[in-house]
Amino acid sequence: MKGNFISKSLCGSLLLALAFSFIGSTPASARLFKKKKAKTAQQAPQPKPQPKPSVDREGLFHVTKMKEDWFFVIPDSLMGRDFLTTTRFTSTPAGSGQFGGEQLNEQTVYFEMVADSQIVMRARLLINYADSTQQINKAITISNENPIIGTFKVEKREKDGFKIKVKQFFNEDNPAIGVPQNAKRQFNLTGQVGGYIEDIKSFPTNTEVRLVKTYGSTSTSLPAARATGKVTVGLNISFVLLPKVPMMPRYYDPRVGYFTEDYNNYTDDQQRVKSVRYIARYRLEPRPEDVEKMRRGELVEPVKPIVYYIDPATPKQWRKYLIQGVNDWQKAFEQAGFKNAIRGEEWPEDSTMSMEDARYCVIRYLASPIANAYGPHVSDPRSGEIIESHICWYHNVMSLVHDWYMVQASSIDEAARKMHYDEELMGQLIRFVSSHEVGHSLGLRHNFGSSSTVPVDSLRNKAWVEKYGHTPSIMDYARFNYVAQPEDGITQAGIFPRINDYDKWAIQWGYTPMLDAKNVDEDHKQIEALIGDRLKNNKRLWWGDGEGYRNDPRRQTEDLGDDAVKASEYGIKNLKREIVNLQSWTKDESDIYGDNLSTMWNQIATQFMRYNNHVIGNIGGTLMNYRTADEAGDIYAPQPRAKQLAALEYVKRNIINEPTWLREVSYAMRLTSDPQSLTLSVGRNAVNSLINRLSYLNDTYKADEYLNDLTKMIMPAAAKTDRYHEEMQTYYVQTLIDLFKNSTSTLRPAVLSTLKQLKTKTASSTLAHYQNLNDLISRALVIK
Repeated sequence: MKGNFISKSLCGSLLLALAFSFIGSTPASARLFKKKKAKTAQQAPQPKPQPKPSVDREGLFHVTKMKEDWFFVIPDSLMGRDFLTTTRFTSTPAGSGQFGGEQLNEQTVYFEMVADSQIVMRARLLINYADSTQQINKAITISNENPIIGTFKVEKREKDGFKIKVKQFFNEDNPAIGVPQNAKRQFNLTGQVGGYIEDIKSFPTNTEVRLVKTYGSTSTSLPAARATGKVTVGLNISFVLLPKVPMMPRYYDPRVGYFTEDYNNYTDDQQRVKSVRYIARYRLEPRPEDVEKMRRGELVEPVKPIVYYIDPATPKQWRKYLIQGVNDWQKAFEQAGFKNAIRGEEWPEDSTMSMEDARYCVIRYLASPIANAYGPHVSDPRSGEIIESHICWYHNVMSLVHDWYMVQASSIDEAARKMHYDEELMGQLIRFVSSHEVGHSLGLRHNFGSSSTVPVDSLRNKAWVEKYGHTPSIMDYARFNYVAQPEDGITQAGIFPRINDYDKWAIQWGYTPMLDAKNVDEDHKQIEALIGDRLKNNKRLWWGDGEGYRNDPRRQTEDLGDDAVKASEYGIKNLKREIVNLQSWTKDESDIYGDNLSTMWNQIATQFMRYNNHVIGNIGGTLMNYRTADEAGDIYAPQPRAKQLAALEYVKRNIINEPTWLREVSYAMRLTSDPQSLTLSVGRNAVNSLINRLSYLNDTYKADEYLNDLTKMIMPAAAKTDRYHEEMQTYYVQTLIDLFKNSTSTLRPAVLSTLKQLKTKTASSTLAHYQNLNDLISRALVIK
């Protein structure tokens, strides 16, 4: 055994010696052995190369597409960050009343890791807020759970983030970022039956997802639904990264009309919950190197100007006027310390740009018979910073401005006396509407009270009105100067609205940077110092909100001047001049059946009813003026009784005494087989308005006094037996009966007393008309 062990050792030593002897001198057999081993190594199976994505786009989210699946990589740095999502139509079914480019949804969302391999997307609802340093934040957190709107499995941990599959999320019916419930009801959608991702693009601060979705629909108004039971829409969902540190907000002030972002703010040291309201405005800041220039009062250019692009679908002849409407705001921003702060531009011929891209503000041109335009904006709910705006411009808005101008200005502007306006006139009308809508998109609300600060007589003063304009704000619904008379010789400069004193002031107040403010409270103190006595000493800067508070007769839409009776009667004079010329002014070769004539007659009648309602709005009116806590004076004051009685006298002169000028035209029988109906509709409208004022009356003019005066006016002692007055009286009595039958009305006692007086008045009459009224009242007063 021992010998064998020695022999194996020697053998091993011999082999080792041989092995060392081969170094530097390799025999052929050894080389062959190495070749065979190398060949074997080459034949070992190699890992298969990974397929390359068909789409690979860097940006806010790294977007890839593998076969039919779409993926996002959510960077670590963006977990928990807020994104603003906006959903817009890219295409819509015919007849829906919705159009490509219009917004239908908005949401603030964020991504959250809830497990090692699971991420959720939540909608952040900013209703209640407390800073994380406050103890009460714990209570806010557990009582304000944000809803989960998407759940994703982490497919892979990338070096810079988490890869998630998003195809199913976007393809499913998700009302949070897709078609909301109200739109589904509008289209009578029964559920999604199909859909696909058209494309996803990613940019440095935003990612854009284009979808096509098909829904079942029971709508009878949509041709697609009637024909197939289905409707298809195109959608674009924008994910826009909101700033990590929100813009310095500015508190809302009820003396300047801005849209706002509101929420409840909680702190540990407060004894009353504070509701904060921040105005909506663009982030407009000077460059760091220009701050000292701005301090010295020099105009400086902002870091990022506001740019509105014009939709290439806009007819070429109107683009320059839309751009002018944008650029007209430059003067207003100069009062805030900025030059070239805003501009309009045509959409560039750049295939990489998309109008649905949330980085761009666009005036979208919609092929629609709707006669309108509107200027919304999308803002950061934390600070009010406007992120972008898509102004929607309906093609048929031109018919609206044509009819306004013809009815309100044709007696003083010969250019208005036709159905097809010259390009320059229509262009200027488009320009004024563009400026108004841009004002909304900058954050400004309507200022319906602005026109009431102008004396009516000034509206007829050529030099004054052409210099100062007929209303201090283009955000008013003041339209055109209908008070001016032909003999005044006023040109378009005194007829058209313009960006004026209030608008410039509102931009100055909202956009002037408070350079030394370190927080919103300091900002508020400094901007308050800017206001000073300016509002007290310049009534043209007054903001009259006619949407939040509606009973102030100064805050009515489409009125002019400080005296509704006087302004309306000047307006009526112009309507009487126009109505006799209407047949010749509305002639048009394409108008075979005379539709233009009836359309414009209806516009005149509608304008007359506006004048009437402006006056009637004084009855029971209450003036309201915002005041700060340390400012003397009442906030509310009833309209003086004398003005209310003057309004009733106007009604008697212009409505109760039949406005026969509406029907005594040579073409009346071309409008209707019953010309009397042309005035009856106006009379009924006035009666409705007069009765509606009952609920606004106060001790200045009590309900029983008002009804007594109204009854004497509508049913005088000497009975009028013509058809107009009989039908007006019948309508008046029936309206009172309907109000009396409403047993919950606080006006019931006053109405009951009036009906009893009318019953007595009509009881002894032999007139069939009065006997009928007596029967109506008697039946209504019977207790069943």
